[in-house]
Amino acid sequence: MVVGFRERPCSRRALGLPAGGGSLREIRFCTNLTYVSNDSAAKRIARVVAMSAVPGIVFTALAWYAIKGSLRGMGMALAHALLYVVPATLLRVPLQSTARRWIDAARFPFNWGIFIGVQLAMALATVTLATFLALRIRLDRTAAELLPLNRVIVVVWLVFACSLEIYSNARRRLESRNRQLEEKVEAESRVLELQQEDFERAREIQQALMPTHLPQIQGCDLAAGCQPARMVGGDYYDAIRLGDARVAIAIGDVSGKGMAAALLMSNLQAIVRAFAPGGLAPHELCAKANQLIAGNVAPGKYITFFYAVIDTARMTLDYCNAGHNPPILRRRDGAIERLGEGGPVLGVLPGATYAAGAAELRSGDCLVLYTDGISEAFNAADEEFGEERLILPLQEPGDSSEQRRQRIMVAVTEFSNNNFHDDATMLVASMH
Repeated sequence: MVVGFRERPCSRRALGLPAGGGSLREIRFCTNLTYVSNDSAAKRIARVVAMSAVPGIVFTALAWYAIKGSLRGMGMALAHALLYVVPATLLRVPLQSTARRWIDAARFPFNWGIFIGVQLAMALATVTLATFLALRIRLDRTAAELLPLNRVIVVVWLVFACSLEIYSNARRRLESRNRQLEEKVEAESRVLELQQEDFERAREIQQALMPTHLPQIQGCDLAAGCQPARMVGGDYYDAIRLGDARVAIAIGDVSGKGMAAALLMSNLQAIVRAFAPGGLAPHELCAKANQLIAGNVAPGKYITFFYAVIDTARMTLDYCNAGHNPPILRRRDGAIERLGEGGPVLGVLPGATYAAGAAELRSGDCLVLYTDGISEAFNAADEEFGEERLILPLQEPGDSSEQRRQRIMVAVTEFSNNNFHDDATMLVASMH
């Protein structure tokens, strides 16, 4: 930084002292530091001038060689080039930021009017100053000699400036769109990560709620399993031992996906576990569950549910179906019964009543409880698996419940090419 010094008498106001006598009389002079030039600004201007002058000289030399075929006599042309480049650069540096604020603040087409006006003014000022300098140093004798060159420079200036502005605007818009796209992708990635975490927690809840071991009672063989889909659903099954000859079985499907469905499923399991050991009849338990869930469920949410009690001593099945896929009871002789007695889905009608359903059981009968992830699984041709294909694997008598369940799951997996769009849950009870 270059600093200049000059001494001058100082007043009290210059020193910031109150008016009056005192020490001011003893002060005759003060040193006032004045910034003569700012080194960083000077370097910046010099750098810009050099960056503009060098390409201008090179372009002039190439143009001269292309026209003349040699570099002889090029000195005059380079001198004129410097006379135009240096003023143009010096005018551009201070006016660029101010003009850009005006242009950016205006709307189309006024922004282009301001831009062209500013560029035209700068071009005219440049050729005027260059003409003055050329006459001053006697490179040319009259201004008329420079008039054709000045016209060309003004036209080239405007064409080049407009082309550069169009390119800059297109580049700014492209960069802005790229930034917006990046922000959108990042936001969507964060949402996907949160959803993935939500599904993982929901999956953990779902797996924790389903029993790892099914109770076995005399005369009844139970088997169950769930084939998870890519999106965690709200499927649920349970089996509760009520005595040596009685077992409660349940299956449900909560509407929706993810954590919300898993939490609602946990509420259903808590209700079943709380009231099943008390000996409530299936239709009474469904009514109680509906009353509790309807008071706490979010609008639009519901649960399809089937609950039954198997008594092997009396060989009876007492059940209630709350809007669930009717379980299939295959008799030993091949006859098929569907268990649909009950009422509406849970959580929609708080005061709903549920009818009691019952069926006699015989040795060799097979009961299949399933969710719509099995019956509504579809193949590449958009055909659903359906109940008829579900019944076919049950036609072979004498198998255990687990073998029958696995045979059905193999059929569904092959039919859908292992592309499950919903959890496929099944509970099989075989009488013997």
